[in-house]
Amino acid sequence: MSRFRVGLLMFAGLLAIPEIQAGGEWQNLTSMPSPRQELATAVLNGKIYVLAGYDGDGMSTSSVFVYNPPTNTWATAASLPRTNNHNSAAVAAGRLYSFGGLSLATDVYDPVSNSWSSVASLHTTHSGTAAVGVINDKIYVAGGGATGNALEVYDPVTNTWTLLAPMAIPRNHCGGGVINGKLYVAGGRDNDQAPTALEVYDPQTNGWTTLAPMPTGRSGIGAAVVHGELYVFGGEIPFLHAEVEAYNPATNTWRQLPDMPYSRHGIWASVIGNKIYLAGGGVKQGFAATDHTDVFIVTTKVNFANISTRLKVESDDNALIGGFIITGTGTKRIILRAIGPSLSISGALANPRLELYNGTNQLIASNDNWQDAPNGQEIVDSSLAPSHNLEAAILTTVTPGNYTAVVRGENDSTGIALVEVYDLEAGSDSQLANISTRGFVQTDNDVLIGGLILTGQLPRRVITRAIGPSLTLQGALPDPTLEVRDSNGVLLASNDNWRSTQELEIIATTIPPSHDLESAIVQTLPPASYTAIVRGVNNTTGTALVEAYALQ
Repeated sequence: MSRFRVGLLMFAGLLAIPEIQAGGEWQNLTSMPSPRQELATAVLNGKIYVLAGYDGDGMSTSSVFVYNPPTNTWATAASLPRTNNHNSAAVAAGRLYSFGGLSLATDVYDPVSNSWSSVASLHTTHSGTAAVGVINDKIYVAGGGATGNALEVYDPVTNTWTLLAPMAIPRNHCGGGVINGKLYVAGGRDNDQAPTALEVYDPQTNGWTTLAPMPTGRSGIGAAVVHGELYVFGGEIPFLHAEVEAYNPATNTWRQLPDMPYSRHGIWASVIGNKIYLAGGGVKQGFAATDHTDVFIVTTKVNFANISTRLKVESDDNALIGGFIITGTGTKRIILRAIGPSLSISGALANPRLELYNGTNQLIASNDNWQDAPNGQEIVDSSLAPSHNLEAAILTTVTPGNYTAVVRGENDSTGIALVEVYDLEAGSDSQLANISTRGFVQTDNDVLIGGLILTGQLPRRVITRAIGPSLTLQGALPDPTLEVRDSNGVLLASNDNWRSTQELEIIATTIPPSHDLESAIVQTLPPASYTAIVRGVNNTTGTALVEAYALQ
């Protein structure tokens, strides 16, 4: 039994059933080297960069502080070319940019030389703290400045800023973030509607849409996106705020979360994984900078799907092939990983390659060695970077449809590998569903091992299938058997030929196997971890498919 328990914990194919469970917790961190407020922050190479802002005496600064989360320590980097406050920052294409605030200038930071250099200037001032987001490695900045509703985008490839459609509600001291390739802007002031206003910009249409107003009107906020939801922190006017509220775009609703430990305004939020970092801010309205630093750890388990399957990777048609379906109407940001050398087992695939195909079998992305990916910094920031540099990863945004992830060995090498898909946007109305994996089923430890994890509070009805003879390929497994086991390796159900048990139940699902020798099991399972194991009758071998569907 212990062999199956290890298979679940290390190699299970996962199906996370969506359920909204709001939550989070605060942790106090090491204080900044000195107080700051009306600052900007951004994440570069896994570290938080804090740029400029007012000091404790209300004077503008050019300082750059750098926080290292693993060591909970601060350092300094080269100062900005000029003092600034109410400024903005963003990381695009792996580079840190500083812009807005007191001038039109834009500067880019080189961590190797620890120096700043100038690039193209903004068209209009974005003082008074604007909302910022990065979409497809382009920086969008909205609000602030003389008009308060200007939107422009910076393209690092062409080194140009371009003006776009303005916001409907002029404002400054606002915050924003990107969900499903759209820029959300919340809160602000200098307009009667600004404190509660929420608008979203769609680059595809160059247009804005007004959404559900924020329950607590405020400005001088921090804003960040985790799991596809927009989190808003603190702020001021008519008094100092500690409230934390989260917006879910799938339902167009807000909810309340635990308050900040200290009421603050003039803050900026930055995200690494499920952690939102907030440094400094003003502890009174006006000038009252603090060096306080804390982190909000999002414990929401909403729609965070992770599917994965382990199998021995052979050559040609016997590569490790994982399939998944994106359902819904919106785009979905995902990360795929091909894991091999970091697996603590004998015979692991030394150098996996990863390919992603759409429903028409077109290659849409590929990677060998994740650190060579053009958006490698995004992979790091997701907190899901593989632990070995020879492993592969693809972080991309996909539309609803069918997708296939293929894992092969470099130079046709063979070995055991793991393919994984993570859903990075829980707030989207699209979901990661219907997992399946195809591979060559052998004997002993080299059988096909998949599985599912059910999250939430209620039991879930699930069908698991083992497909072989109906596959239209040579060498298909002629007679697959299927077992479902719990996290302790205890056998819960088994099937050899699906019509032999539960025939009417399986037909009622509308997705029975198409061949009588294939296997299927319908179960109502409580939230927990489970393993599905596919073997060949009498230790036969061949290519098979294991699938899991949520039925309700």
